[in-house]
Amino acid sequence: MNSTRQLSALLAAGCLMAPGGHAESIQHEHEISLLGSYIVPDEDRTDDYGAAVRATYGARLDKYWWLEPTFFAGVIETGQDGLTDHYQQGLGVDLAYRLFGNASFSPFALAGVGLSRNDVASNSADELGGYGNVGLGLLSSPLTDSGLKFRAEVRYLYDSFDGGQSDVHLSAGITMPIGATRRQIVEKIQYVEKPVVIEKERVVELPDSDQDGVVDGVDQCPNTLQGLDVDAVGCVRTDQAQSVVLQGVSFEFGSDRLTANARDILQQAASALRGQPDLTVELAGHTDNRGSAEFNRRLSQQRAESVRSHLIELGIAPERLIARGYGESMPIQDNSTEEGRERNRRVGFNVINE
Repeated sequence: MNSTRQLSALLAAGCLMAPGGHAESIQHEHEISLLGSYIVPDEDRTDDYGAAVRATYGARLDKYWWLEPTFFAGVIETGQDGLTDHYQQGLGVDLAYRLFGNASFSPFALAGVGLSRNDVASNSADELGGYGNVGLGLLSSPLTDSGLKFRAEVRYLYDSFDGGQSDVHLSAGITMPIGATRRQIVEKIQYVEKPVVIEKERVVELPDSDQDGVVDGVDQCPNTLQGLDVDAVGCVRTDQAQSVVLQGVSFEFGSDRLTANARDILQQAASALRGQPDLTVELAGHTDNRGSAEFNRRLSQQRAESVRSHLIELGIAPERLIARGYGESMPIQDNSTEEGRERNRRVGFNVINE
């Protein structure tokens, strides 16, 4: 008897000390357990050992707690021929606490109460009573894809029969989930997006007031007339022949008198000459082909002189300005159209080639 109780204590200790995994299992809310039991009878019984079967229905209450209605039926044997055997049944309910909750492997503890029936063979007296039990056990990890598990437990059962009997039930069997759903464990990978730094070259456009291609901070000859080639420091190149038309410099009809608009435009030419004091230019007058050639030559000369005089009035040294009239001899458009004749009536700003 003492060796049997030592075996019970070892199983109970094993249930408490068994390591528990934390991996998620097949999830379910209900299950059925079928167990075979070895009964260690109370010392006051005349019987030596017993065997029983137990069926338990489990219903989950929350992550850790389960409600387990249970039924067992067994025979306690004397082990000797001719002596009376003892039949025992019980119907009750247990409250079980699973240490690792939803983990696939978990030890558990339970406690519960129920009704008992005890029947001794060859004796018509059956006794109905009550019982209470406490126990420890363990559930293995799933053994099959369907979630079938191994279940083992040890229970201390107090039966009110015959003034009170204390038995120990050592049980082992299987637990089958009902309505199980497989929970796939997916590794959660968190991607942390780093800000992408895009390096861009920002073109900082420095001011170039006269738009000659040389920024103001480098330009040594400001206010250059557009259309003239300049050197690296923004001064008009005098090593080559080049010229621009003073667009908008016009005169009253058949006269060398400058219009008001022409006077404003010549302000720009004067600024360009002041910006490059060593620059000498030819002011070239041109006409269309209406009228005699001689008339046109004289008119163009007079108009060139008129432009020169106005620039001198604006502060440009006379020796830097040469006035020449070319009449109708150097057309740049066809004189047969009004547009062509208008283009041919012009004043050129010609750089003197050194």
